[in-house]
Amino acid sequence: MIGTMNITAALRDKWSAAGDSWTFEFPTGWMQGRSLFGGFTTATLAALGRKVLPEDDRGLRAVNVQLLAPVVPGVATGRASVLRSGRNVTYIDVRLEQEGRPVAQAGLVFAKPITEALNVVPPPRPAVPAPDSLQRVPYVPRAMPEFTQHVDMRWVEGPYPYSSATDPAFTAIFRYDVPTGDAEGVLALLDTFPPPSLSLASKPLPASTMMWTAHLLEAPSAEELSGYCTMRYETLVGTHGLHTTAGWLYGPDGRVLGWTEQLVAVFA
Repeated sequence: MIGTMNITAALRDKWSAAGDSWTFEFPTGWMQGRSLFGGFTTATLAALGRKVLPEDDRGLRAVNVQLLAPVVPGVATGRASVLRSGRNVTYIDVRLEQEGRPVAQAGLVFAKPITEALNVVPPPRPAVPAPDSLQRVPYVPRAMPEFTQHVDMRWVEGPYPYSSATDPAFTAIFRYDVPTGDAEGVLALLDTFPPPSLSLASKPLPASTMMWTAHLLEAPSAEELSGYCTMRYETLVGTHGLHTTAGWLYGPDGRVLGWTEQLVAVFA
């Protein structure tokens, strides 16, 4: 099943009802250390939340996910419940289990546009060169997360991981080799890169996301996301082994698609 699982709205149809719960089979080829790529896991949670959404007039606007334990290829059980649905916003709780133990949970916020509202313009996309002028980061088995074999990454500026840098921030362009789009795909895109803190290290260090908050501003289709997206990512603070990272994701046309903040444990 390597490379055949597209991260789009099609994930919603891969959840099968099983009594008062749902089942999903995670593919091989998408690992990130001991666990499945967190962006993929979160995308499946969002897909399940959409299946129980009682309204059709609202899109996924925010996600807060806790990755509790490693998620591995194979069957998982999911449960989703609507906590509250109001005039503009719906809150959904989603939980994921494997082999009878909780492995992930997420709070999802679905909202419809408010017609009369204050607007704040997000920061513009950083200047990026033509993709052909940049080299694709080669996939090195066992030295890089397995899921990155599906991603065409090209560094624009800033240090690579494990380069003994002093400034934990970078800009890169990237796209997936498999179709990636809709709210599920944007979540995967937001979680693609390693924490910028790793650029400060001189050798590989284990790092694990404990909590992740994502805000989705746009959810383009896979066709609209066939070009290169841009990620500006930085570490805001890191103390006692816990680092807060934040980044902006821009689509191929320069629009802001989303914002991400993670609490990452870095083990030195």
